[in-house]
Amino acid sequence: MKKLLLIPLLLSVFSFAQAATPLPISFADLRGKVAPYQNPFKDLTEDQIYNLSIYARITDIIALAPNRVTDEMKKKLSETKTWLENEKVDTEYFLEQRLIIIEKRKQASFATNHSLDNKIVSISGYMLALQFDGDKVSEFLLVPTIGACSHKPVPPANQMLLAKSKQPVKVSTPYLPITITGKLSITPNTQDLYMIDGKKTVSMAYSMRDAKVENYQAPKQ
Repeated sequence: MKKLLLIPLLLSVFSFAQAATPLPISFADLRGKVAPYQNPFKDLTEDQIYNLSIYARITDIIALAPNRVTDEMKKKLSETKTWLENEKVDTEYFLEQRLIIIEKRKQASFATNHSLDNKIVSISGYMLALQFDGDKVSEFLLVPTIGACSHKPVPPANQMLLAKSKQPVKVSTPYLPITITGKLSITPNTQDLYMIDGKKTVSMAYSMRDAKVENYQAPKQ
């Protein structure tokens, strides 16, 4: 009888141990699924894309700030349009497609993996400190690359994780490589970053509270 009573207890302990084991994930796992879309720009040559970008930039200035348009800009616009027409590039079509693709990429940058919401996970990346207490940090962004947000472009929202550590972490170098473990939450948010070149407002799609922070250890070969 005692043995029978022990079985449910052992099963529950075993299940708890399984549930508590963190799921190792990467930044690629954070991306959500988005509907595929065609990118007509991939069929253009570098020269066509370059001239199309000049045409689009001047067209935008004419629409948004006509008082800034110079005669030199008008001349360049005319020359660029003629060149693109000779290349059989439909400028109006590509300007419309540009707006569509911008919106699609924006949707893709915010798309999250809902199967990871409220899961205990372990993920490695680089610490971008937000709050210092002397040489220790308790709140930071986890980003996928060194220099993200400062020396490099801001990653998409679904590639940024706002973390608060369980214990303050001593930081000896910018962009410290770390591994964090804890409950991952889908919590769209924005954060102001104050850099040498000014303030940036960045968006992040994930967060983790009471994160356990460890120095990153490369997997053994």
